[in-house]
Amino acid sequence: MNHKATWNKFSFSFVKKAFKFVLLHMSMQFFVPPGFRTLMLKFCGIKFKNRKSVFIGTDVLFDNLKNTKTTIGDNVTITTGTKIINHFPVLSSKGVTEYEMGDIVIGDNVFIGMNSLIIKPITIGNGAVIGAGSVVTKDVPELSIVGGNPAKIIGKIGESA
Repeated sequence: MNHKATWNKFSFSFVKKAFKFVLLHMSMQFFVPPGFRTLMLKFCGIKFKNRKSVFIGTDVLFDNLKNTKTTIGDNVTITTGTKIINHFPVLSSKGVTEYEMGDIVIGDNVFIGMNSLIIKPITIGNGAVIGAGSVVTKDVPELSIVGGNPAKIIGKIGESA
């Protein structure tokens, strides 16, 4: 076995992950222009339908380091302080021994309010609105307004009050 080749493969993998980690966290800063922020996130593996039509505020965290995908549609607004996490602890009598991991898909024309937390593998449907401070752990249907902890449907787009 060639230990040098194994070490080089390991060190390249580590450097790649470290670079991705740094870019993900740099993209959160206030001094990064919104257009450049989406470009940095694209290099980190976030998939955009059209990154130029997406607004991502400051202090938005994407956890895209665990071989999962986050896909963002057209005309999406993700406001300040939102956290998008592709894994969730599985609780058992022995505590947390494993994590549920998977992809997060955000549809077209979605608005995500400040300080929302999106966890677990989920899909947010087209035209959905996530209220500020919501904790989203389940799929959000198209044209739904959700809010709360855990987030629940509180309305539909187009319904009269």
